[in-house]
Amino acid sequence: MCDSVAVKSPWKTTAPIEPGATYLVLASSIPPKSVASTWKLFRGSRAVRRQLLGTDGVVGFSMLAEPLRKHYATLSVWRDEAALDAFARAHPHDRLMADLAPAMGQTMFVRWTISGADGRPSWADALTRLE
Repeated sequence: MCDSVAVKSPWKTTAPIEPGATYLVLASSIPPKSVASTWKLFRGSRAVRRQLLGTDGVVGFSMLAEPLRKHYATLSVWRDEAALDAFARAHPHDRLMADLAPAMGQTMFVRWTISGADGRPSWADALTRLE
């Protein structure tokens, strides 16, 4: 999925990964339909990033932008399903997703679990799972 114009945000750790714990990983593929919807996505992503930084249960996250392909993706690690669900229902994420829905192509979500002993997931693994 990556091309030469792919930009990944640095991994942001918000809580330590405990070697003996199991975590939920979420990868998403977000394809805007147009340049206009790309700008909406960019503007909203800053607010969602701030939300993530203050969300209980998120362990870490990163974003990927491939503007020439009109493709964006997220990769995040969560303490559990309940923490992820609470984040998804909270503002500003909930409102942004509702506002962007008509301007986005087919969004894909993939979830899996990892052991804390394995460390954080890789973008290569996430993108393979999203294909």
